[in-house]
Amino acid sequence: MEEAKTEVKKINKKMNQFVVIGLGRFGRSVATTLSDLGNEVLVIDTNAEAVKQMEGLVSGAVVADATGTDVLHSLGVQNFDCVINCIGDDLQSSILVTLICKDLGIKYLVAKAKNEQSRKVLERIGADMVVFPEVYMGRKVANMLTNPSMNEVMNLTDDFKIVEIPVPDNWCEKTIIDIDVRKKHKVSIIFVKRGNDVVYPGPETVLQKGDILIVAGECNKLEALSNKTSEVIDVKHSLQDALESE
Repeated sequence: MEEAKTEVKKINKKMNQFVVIGLGRFGRSVATTLSDLGNEVLVIDTNAEAVKQMEGLVSGAVVADATGTDVLHSLGVQNFDCVINCIGDDLQSSILVTLICKDLGIKYLVAKAKNEQSRKVLERIGADMVVFPEVYMGRKVANMLTNPSMNEVMNLTDDFKIVEIPVPDNWCEKTIIDIDVRKKHKVSIIFVKRGNDVVYPGPETVLQKGDILIVAGECNKLEALSNKTSEVIDVKHSLQDALESE
């Protein structure tokens, strides 16, 4: 029998009210980031200490078992725009939470999956989006270690990325128009990170030693460009940030 295909439900409006269930590293990272962006965030976990650490960082923090009958309803999660189910390590609990949320009519449900099998299960029972933070981080760590001169920021397609690359030595004190990046290297410089500042580059922007270029282009063109720099990204710091947010 042909396996049923599941389409990711599109987000058709801006969301600003979120419930995060499960406060592992991924759940904490999602919750604090959403809160920092000015959203209303309610976090739920059975671990009292984990919940206490989130107090003051989010709109609300509750110690509760989200798999319990009527718990989520009593907390009013059905009134929020989105629920993010971060219970990735316990598939049974994750399934129960997903089913309860769907029964409550949650508008949009994101679920964390540990592997491909759990993804299929969560999608079949109604998760609108399933994410694999461990898989993403595994790829990011591998890429950073094998090419420390290039840090992947966003993978747009299999062949097109946005990356960070230290400015090549022979580009320093030259303008972007002098370098003629698009014509000679077939990539585009989107931003320039200069210390704690972000520069919106124009043709006359002069690149300086220590600049980090945010560049978009085809993977092979970016790889060739990264080989032109003798500098490396702060791999240790980047890896620590990435792993702490997993």
